[in-house]
Amino acid sequence: MGAPVELATAKNGAITNKRLLDGIDTVAWPEPTIETPAEGVWVFGGYGLAPMAVIDTPEGLIAFDTGDTRHDGELMFEALRTVSDKPVKAIIYGHSHTCFGAGVLADGDDDVMVIGHPDLNDVVEANAGGAPAYFPEIGPYLTARLMIQFNAFMPSEGPDAWVVPTTLEPDEGAFMPVNTPVEDGQEMDVLGVKMQFFTRYGSDDKVHTTVWLPEREILLTTMLWSSPPQLYSVRGDIFRDPREWLAGLKQNRDLQPEVLISAATRPIVGKEYIQRTLEGYLDGASFVLDQSLRGILGGRGPNELRHLVTFPEYLNEIPNNLQNYGEISSYSPAIHYQCVGWYDNDAANLKPVAPWDEAERLVSLMGGREAVLEAAAEAMEKKEYAWAAQLVNYLYRLDSEDAEVRQAKADALRQMAYVATGANDRAHLMSQALALEGKVVLPKVIPPAPEVIAASPTTYVDHFRVRINPELSGETEAMMRFDFADGSSCGLHIRRAVAEFVADPDTHYRDPDMVLTLAGETWAKIFASADTPAALIANGEIEVSGDATEAARLIDLFDRYIPEEAVVVPVGSLFHNH
Repeated sequence: MGAPVELATAKNGAITNKRLLDGIDTVAWPEPTIETPAEGVWVFGGYGLAPMAVIDTPEGLIAFDTGDTRHDGELMFEALRTVSDKPVKAIIYGHSHTCFGAGVLADGDDDVMVIGHPDLNDVVEANAGGAPAYFPEIGPYLTARLMIQFNAFMPSEGPDAWVVPTTLEPDEGAFMPVNTPVEDGQEMDVLGVKMQFFTRYGSDDKVHTTVWLPEREILLTTMLWSSPPQLYSVRGDIFRDPREWLAGLKQNRDLQPEVLISAATRPIVGKEYIQRTLEGYLDGASFVLDQSLRGILGGRGPNELRHLVTFPEYLNEIPNNLQNYGEISSYSPAIHYQCVGWYDNDAANLKPVAPWDEAERLVSLMGGREAVLEAAAEAMEKKEYAWAAQLVNYLYRLDSEDAEVRQAKADALRQMAYVATGANDRAHLMSQALALEGKVVLPKVIPPAPEVIAASPTTYVDHFRVRINPELSGETEAMMRFDFADGSSCGLHIRRAVAEFVADPDTHYRDPDMVLTLAGETWAKIFASADTPAALIANGEIEVSGDATEAARLIDLFDRYIPEEAVVVPVGSLFHNH
């Protein structure tokens, strides 16, 4: 069940694993701090989720990254003004997450040089609709999980508070598009500073830019974090190929920098120390990948790997291998799913009984509800919190409204959160504990902002198709055409339990039964369940050529969001891959 853990109290009153508090100050900033790792170079850490580096030149300032939000940019710009009154003349994006404070730093200058990966602008635009997803239709679900992961439902003080300040408060952002894209290996003089750019490798997204100052042996990178490379994010994400991250780290190491400034950890100085740090960090990531693959070769399944792939102590001693963001126990299962899938090659698991059926049978075998609660309480006494949570979860599956069961589950999750070192793990564990106690409401889905939907209504008609309810659609066979005010058109062809998205209704083999004419803003109301189709038809926002009553019925065959359980967040800086 794991080794004994010593708990301690953070400055904000949060109860947490002492190992985390003992190591976090070495690799992260406990409070806003300005560091000077080299002459004329400042690093502003602790002002937001990620730091900003600034290089002083006679011609002006060069900023490397700008914050995850406009607010981050405002805080760092204010701090910048305590050390320099020069204008920011060039901005370099190391990452697509940290480009949302740029407009603040530019301070009204639209001619600022903005350097970055050639595909960064496209990535930022694509992410405006929600958290990145392999299937974009589930973006609203992943966005809700993202909000949980970034401390949106945790207190800032007290025993249940966050420990690592990975808090991300959404705002509209101040993104400035890249106007000077750079290619891998390209050299350029920027405000009199010779730079070389590397864009081939990424870590948690694919549009990273590493910057090398050869004359000063200074490296600005996004590859080294304060925590092991996050090969999987528990909020859910597109697969992160460890080989990409490893290759980028090797490239960083082989440059042999004298100063390393990272977008995700404190700067480090000294060639030998940097080499040792990068080597230990690289070996940690290689260990997770290689031992996961070794375990798969040995027939281990995803749930076995999470318990078997653990750092040897020498890798735990590398400061940047402190598992303060993600925890490596979640990485091996993701690698298994990517290269093998969910099936662990144990045929007994190929056709499992349904979870609710399993719960009913096991609770009966264990002697009923009271016996399970008693066993869970005994596990809590022994500090076997994960086992307690697993036991009580069988009861929760049978009756999620049972107050005693909810509290027992919350108690187990809270203790698991206290023991966790990873900020992500703590956020999910503690947020669910608070929700079980009725202290917060966790959204299951967060739809895109209305203006995002309105800007591309046909995209969101396509996404709408997956919400068809087969129990309601029954024998329905109908074709709806949508003509939007921006001149775009599309359709939904309902065939019983399936709704086919029709990108070009003019060439579809089936003529529409009805045509709905509406603005993108009106479709946003339908998509986010802000109003009913019947009401929008009645007030004239939707004009129907055909049977209006039937048109409303067809749209009502699709699942609705429950607005009071969803949170609509501003466009811009929330949706990242961290």
